[in-house]
Amino acid sequence: MSQPPVSPEAVSPSPAPALSPVVAAVKNQVEKILGASAVFELAGKLPAFRVSAGEVHAACEKLKAAGFDYLLFVTAVDYPAQQRFELNYALSNYRDGIEFCLVADVDRQQPKIATVSDLWITADWHEREVFDLFGIRFENHPDLRRILLDDSWDGYPLRKDYVDQVHDVIKRPY
Repeated sequence: MSQPPVSPEAVSPSPAPALSPVVAAVKNQVEKILGASAVFELAGKLPAFRVSAGEVHAACEKLKAAGFDYLLFVTAVDYPAQQRFELNYALSNYRDGIEFCLVADVDRQQPKIATVSDLWITADWHEREVFDLFGIRFENHPDLRRILLDDSWDGYPLRKDYVDQVHDVIKRPY
């Protein structure tokens, strides 16, 4: 005997899973540092805190002063349909190895954000790579120029709408 179909209204959404003790501790610690302007997210493996692009430098200053002395990387994700780039700053500390991301969106038409290379020297090359491959400008960066591609390269190859007529680049469908 088959079961009758269940209407979507009859199914209640399952509650969000409880945070692990480690993630809950990171969430509480970073929320105390950044305050209400940072929105907690847990979409991947690392806990993340979303702030506005204009708040990134100040948030990073607070985080560094609170002991987050290691910037693992800076990278970007292109969302052309939403006309935005998402910047991800993975932070950690040497004291206890806590890791999380600071996330900010920048406008795809005018992609710019303040550099954090004055706080963590490792940001220098990471920001140059993001500039080189996505075209995002890091204001007040001490040496913002291409790092992987030569100066004659036209465009930014990690943008999802990038088309190269010269270098025979084959884009994969994912």
